[in-house]
Amino acid sequence: MTTIDQARMEVQAALASAVAVVDTAESQPLAAVETALWRQMLALGRALVVLNLARRAGAPRAVRYEHDGKQYEVVGTETVEVGTRFGKVVFEAPVGRRVGKRRAARDLPLSRELGFCAGFSLVVVMTLTKLCAQMAFKSARDTFRDMFEWSPSPRATLRMVDGIGAEARPFIAQAPAPEEDGDVMVITTDGKGAPAISSREYARRARPHRHRHSKSGTQRHRRRERRREQPRVRRTSGKKSKNAKMAAVGVIHTLRRTKDGLEGPINKRVYATFESYRALFDWILVEAKKRGYGTEKITKVLFVADGAKVLWDLQTEYFPDAEVCLDWYHVVEKLWKTGKALHRKNRAHLDAWVAVQKKRLRHGQLEEVISELRAILDGTPVTGPGNKYRRTVLEKTLKHFTENAHRMQYRRLRRQDFDIGSGIVEGAVRHLVGVRLDGPGMRWSRDRMEAVLLLRCILINGQWDDFARCLAAKPRVVLPAQPIVTRTHDAKVKKAA
Repeated sequence: MTTIDQARMEVQAALASAVAVVDTAESQPLAAVETALWRQMLALGRALVVLNLARRAGAPRAVRYEHDGKQYEVVGTETVEVGTRFGKVVFEAPVGRRVGKRRAARDLPLSRELGFCAGFSLVVVMTLTKLCAQMAFKSARDTFRDMFEWSPSPRATLRMVDGIGAEARPFIAQAPAPEEDGDVMVITTDGKGAPAISSREYARRARPHRHRHSKSGTQRHRRRERRREQPRVRRTSGKKSKNAKMAAVGVIHTLRRTKDGLEGPINKRVYATFESYRALFDWILVEAKKRGYGTEKITKVLFVADGAKVLWDLQTEYFPDAEVCLDWYHVVEKLWKTGKALHRKNRAHLDAWVAVQKKRLRHGQLEEVISELRAILDGTPVTGPGNKYRRTVLEKTLKHFTENAHRMQYRRLRRQDFDIGSGIVEGAVRHLVGVRLDGPGMRWSRDRMEAVLLLRCILINGQWDDFARCLAAKPRVVLPAQPIVTRTHDAKVKKAA
């Protein structure tokens, strides 16, 4: 057991070693000095932590105490190892046992009071979890090791992500509304798929690996033999390798009226879930009400989305009084696809035709656009080279514009100084889902992908420091004893277009 005096001596020795690195006549490159000094500073930090723990362990403590309504008594000490930012340290911690029940689970009162999380400090857990929310788990552990010259195991890393990820949604739910909001609320929604592990892939990975013999004995030749024995079946039309699970993403921000026009975006907040679009709308409705939706504080609400029918059905149900806008860039893509079907061999005619239709839409002349498309469709023969494709494209565009005509009032919306594009949510989708969850070779478990998604929401919303303070204020943050069991996802096979 390290005494307080021994711990103080170790601190002095570590400090002397650190000073000796820089207080020398020997000429060294600064990089070498920095490397050696950082190693000594970590050693000094460990010594100081040990001193602090020795003082806490040596403080007077009642032999009997109460925890969770149960009586315990201190029966001795045991050696405890805890991972800190400076490295792993060891100290003697008191052990408590239930009074009258010697075989009941033991209690470590000091570890509990200090807020240890499964043998790690909360700072270590939050630092590594933050890195995992930004990069692949292995890269996060490598980065942590580069900074602190040690890192938790892969299994411990998964437990941290699972445990802290479970705290993310409750934190977002209790977070207060941002201050100094504007009086115009803008809500945009979209979705993006992330690769999930299928039941077939999970079963394949769970199989015991057979020992394979090869004449050459090299891994390269063993892989070649495996490919010959189990050739990969070619995917048929309509089957995707991604096996995507769709993330529903919503963004809420406000605009403030000024004498020069609307100012914003103000207090942009991102919300996302892999559960369903309805679950997302349940969530953003609560957050919108928290920020004043349905009260005099918000004078106008604008809802912007692409052409997905599910989004507009939910908008009608959850935000029926909102101004609606079909994403301008989505409409322009439709025009380009239609124009290419009509003027495939003449780029100049294609550019001119699209420019005319865009101008009409900006000036509120949607009926003229629809009339021209209908006239072109009526004048296109049913038979002939390429006519079937042209008619199919024209029919889809006409149907889309007709059904969404009341959402394509771009002239009126622009006169109110509103945005008519969903660029904010498009960027949020790429940054939130694409950058972290849609990497090459990734295959996510459903629960863990949800945890990482929620952690990224907190990170992107600039709430991570508040999140860390919220967890530090809790009596204790408990990590799961094992990483969460993998839940698979089998995407529905869509018929090829």
